[in-house]
Amino acid sequence: MMSTGFAMVGARSGDHVLVLGAPSARDAALAAEIAAITGLNGRTVVVDVGTEARTRVETAAAKAGVLLEFEWAPITMLPLGCGEFDIAVINHQLVHQDGRNRVACCEEAFRVVKPRGRVVVIEGLRRPGLFGLLPSREPGLPADESRAALMAAGARATRILADVDGVIYIEALRPDVSEGR
Repeated sequence: MMSTGFAMVGARSGDHVLVLGAPSARDAALAAEIAAITGLNGRTVVVDVGTEARTRVETAAAKAGVLLEFEWAPITMLPLGCGEFDIAVINHQLVHQDGRNRVACCEEAFRVVKPRGRVVVIEGLRRPGLFGLLPSREPGLPADESRAALMAAGARATRILADVDGVIYIEALRPDVSEGR
């Protein structure tokens, strides 16, 4: 059965997909689910730091029987070339960054995405008002802050794809090359 995260990413066979962050086993499993679809003609790469992240990704790949690459690097300085990916997924990372690093993460995602490529942000959602005071199972960030970081990084447009079980999925289109990015 397909996960909500996978459905929101929308990867297809042969796509090149970059996943920024694998902070939990569930997030590593999402990367493996994407790799199962991109297949041998595509490529799925996870960028994160830490031995635990690499272990989670390798375990998820072995369990799913897929090829999944891991790059050890900070999400604000990707060791990847410009325009290599069809989709970049910022996976539960913006909430852990300050304002400038949120924008830097989004800029890097846009840099490595091909023209007409997409960036998908997956974040826990912090609710406004009294609901924001209730404990949640993961740290959250208001949707407006994620969208603001994407726009500050030069997104042509953003939209909320879904808000499911306290997780928000936001899609952004890569800036037009003629706009200087």
